[in-house]
Amino acid sequence: MGRWLSLLLAGLLLLSGCGFSRWQLPFRQDKPRFAVVDWDRLVEQHPKYKEWQRRKEQLETAKWLRERQKENGQQQLALLGQMKKVREAGKGQFQSAQWSAQVAEKRAQEQDLLRKKRAALKEEAESRVKADRDAVEEKYRIPLFNLRLKLSSVKMSDEAQKALLQEQQELLDKRQKDRADVEAEKEQWLQQQMAADVAASQARLQAFSKELAGQVVQEQTGLSLTGKTPQNQEGQPELDKLLQSMDKEIQQQEDKEKQMREEIDSDILSAIKKVNLSRKYTLIFRNPRANISADDITDEVNMVVQQIVY
Repeated sequence: MGRWLSLLLAGLLLLSGCGFSRWQLPFRQDKPRFAVVDWDRLVEQHPKYKEWQRRKEQLETAKWLRERQKENGQQQLALLGQMKKVREAGKGQFQSAQWSAQVAEKRAQEQDLLRKKRAALKEEAESRVKADRDAVEEKYRIPLFNLRLKLSSVKMSDEAQKALLQEQQELLDKRQKDRADVEAEKEQWLQQQMAADVAASQARLQAFSKELAGQVVQEQTGLSLTGKTPQNQEGQPELDKLLQSMDKEIQQQEDKEKQMREEIDSDILSAIKKVNLSRKYTLIFRNPRANISADDITDEVNMVVQQIVY
C-alpha cells in the first residue's frame, strides 16, 4: 500500500511541476538577481555609431554655417544698398559677380579659422564642465537607485506604483534640466572664448568688403561709398529664401540624426531583452555608478546587438 501511495505522489508531482516552479514553495524563495550594462560603451560599439557621429557633426556644422550666412548676408545687403545708390545716379555698372566671388572666398577663409578655433577649445571646455557633469550624476544616483529598487517590489498596489513612477519621472526631469544647464554653461564659455575671434573675423570681412566695393565704385564712377544703409534693401527676399532653405535642410538633418540614435537605442534594448529571456534578472541597470552586486552583461548584449544589426 505504501509503495502505491509513493508512486501516486510522484505522478502528481510530475503533472503539477510547472505549478510548483511558478509559485514555488514557501521555503524556496529565490533571491532577486541584478545585472548591469555599460550603455555608453554599447552605443560606441554599435555598427551605426560612426555614422551617427558623422551626422551629428554635419548637423552642428550646418547650424554654424546658417548663422554665419545670416550675418554675412546682412553685411552684403548693406553694401549692395550703397552700390544701388551709385547705380541709380547713373554713374556706371559694377563688377558684382567678381566682387561677390572675392567676398565669398574671404568669408570661407574666415569661417574656416573660426571652425578650427572652436575645435581647439572643445577639449578644454569639456574638462571645465566635467566636475559639474559628474556632480549632477552623483546627485541623482542614489535617489534613482532607491526608487528603482522600490519599483522592483512585487507587493505593491497600482496606486503606490503610479506614485513611485511619477516621483521617478520628476527626478529624471530634474536631472535632465541640470544636465542641460551644464551644457549651457559649456556653450556659454565657448561663446565667451570665441567672442573676440568672431568680432575680429566680422570686422575683417566687413573691412574687406567695403574696401573692395569702394575700389569697384572708384574704378567705374570715381565716387566714394557714403551715406546710411537704405531700408527695405533689394536682395532681402533672396536672403530670407536662402535661410529658409537652410532651416529646412537643418530640420531634415536633425530628424535623421534623432532617428539613427533611436535605432541604436532600440537595438540595444532588444538585445538586453533577448539576453534576459534566459537569465531572468529582476532588474538590469544602465550605466550604474553605485557599487552593487550584479552581473555585467555588456559583452553578451554587444554580441547580440552585432547579430541583430548584421
